[in-house]
Amino acid sequence: MAQALPVEGPLREQTHRVPGGLRAALGALLVLVVHLQPPAPVFRYDATRYWGGAQALLDERSAVVEGLLDLRGVLTTLLYLPAAVVTRLAGDDLAGAAVLAENAVLIGLIGVVLLPALVSIWRPAGPWTVVCCAFGTAVVTGGFAPFPLTDLWAAALLLTVVAALHRQGRGWLVLAGVAAGAAVNIRPAALLPLAAVGVAVLLARRWAALWAALGATLALAPQVALNRSRGTSWLPVPPGTGGLTELQASFASYVVRYDTVVAGPDAEPRLFSCSPAMVDALAGEVPRSPAGLASAFLHHLPQSVPFAAQKVGAALHWPLSTPYLTPAPGVDVVFAVLVTAVSVAGVAALLRLSTRERGRTTLGRVAVLLVWLGSLATLVTSATETRFALPLVLIGVAGCATVVAGGRPQGRSAWWWVAGTVVAVAAVYAVGVAGLQHPFAGMATPELCSGR
Repeated sequence: MAQALPVEGPLREQTHRVPGGLRAALGALLVLVVHLQPPAPVFRYDATRYWGGAQALLDERSAVVEGLLDLRGVLTTLLYLPAAVVTRLAGDDLAGAAVLAENAVLIGLIGVVLLPALVSIWRPAGPWTVVCCAFGTAVVTGGFAPFPLTDLWAAALLLTVVAALHRQGRGWLVLAGVAAGAAVNIRPAALLPLAAVGVAVLLARRWAALWAALGATLALAPQVALNRSRGTSWLPVPPGTGGLTELQASFASYVVRYDTVVAGPDAEPRLFSCSPAMVDALAGEVPRSPAGLASAFLHHLPQSVPFAAQKVGAALHWPLSTPYLTPAPGVDVVFAVLVTAVSVAGVAALLRLSTRERGRTTLGRVAVLLVWLGSLATLVTSATETRFALPLVLIGVAGCATVVAGGRPQGRSAWWWVAGTVVAVAAVYAVGVAGLQHPFAGMATPELCSGR
């Protein structure tokens, strides 16, 4: 009789599926933990537009004006409509609590449903996997909960695209398309990763990919309808997208990171960290388009290579107050190390699993890789804020969950992987710190940056 092979940690979870009651309990606990923090006393900056657009749908004000829909997608007005309805019924004093509650539920969905679904693309998601995903999600996204921003929603939609593409059937393709179209509308930065995923779907599913295209068309139809009602264009993008793209390309060529500082009403909220080396290399020729930005990066090698690395490292260098900046010396350093470690170690774990199972390449795995690479490219090609790195961080949480739930590394090669990951984390963190050495308050210009 053949000797049975030893059962390792990842295989043990195959025999322990997560009961619905346990998943619901973990989700409720995650929602409760996130909701225990104090709500935002007031919404500022971008949050005022997203909240204003949702409120305008319930009264006689213009959602176009209040939600700044010349620059933002029409679906952004729907994101916080449930919280706006609660506020309308219960009073404006509960606005912060209503937004916090809605975001807490969304974070619970990400932690106990979407991230375990991503993990299951590589290995069965048992109870410990769900626990790890829930805990990690609470740690890295809790700071987003008090504010009506689009980052959590866009990340949830990206994860939905990946999870749907791992399933078979036309309905799942339509769902993936709807999620992709909605993600692009509420967060245009999702365009790069989703364009890459779209190509992969077309190559893998061929004519069946039309179902995903149908879903995306349905999601973008409201934007087209709004544009036509205002007499602009048939394009499924806000009218001011061109100007915003030009501004992003300009800043992306020399700004390492942009922060919105939560300070007093008279304080300057804009904090730019720039690269004097890139300003000197550009010699005043700041690009005004994505094509010009790509050309600038190619024509100014090797300066653009460390600059790009600094943008990625700085984007993962999260202060505790992310998505905004309220400096907390000491604590911010610890949190930045944690987020960087989770992001780097998590994707390294997923890559290691993929290389060990080369014969099991699926569209879901390819989609995760493309979302990760596309999100990385977005950081390099935009005026990066720390919150833009949220997809990378959540994929990192999922990757770390596969390690924790799978048991300690086995064999010499695994320990080499651990050593390499530690070195990579240290390098990414150090590069991020280097990129934040030239900050200044106020609107960035090449001249100001060059003088630093």
